[in-house]
Amino acid sequence: MLGFWYLYIVYAFVLTYLILGLIISFETTAAMSGGKFAVKWIKEHFSYKEFYFSIILFYPLLLLSYFFLEYLPSFLTCEIRCVFSLDSLFEELFNSK
Repeated sequence: MLGFWYLYIVYAFVLTYLILGLIISFETTAAMSGGKFAVKWIKEHFSYKEFYFSIILFYPLLLLSYFFLEYLPSFLTCEIRCVFSLDSLFEELFNSK
């Protein structure tokens, strides 16, 4: 019985991590490529510290989403659309602070 609840809780944590991580990483990748809705969404939902913590927490998923949404298409079409730069993203989002 204990094994069932342990696996249930682990499964719930993994799914929560994946769902939240994919949402935040897709929005971050869209903001890096200049998406105005993504920039607006991040500014509405995160402060600087919250967004920085989210980036650290979901960094593997951010790299994965950048690879599939930006790097792989730019490699196949030989057209660079955006560069992976979190420093410039933070400056763009939180330059007023």
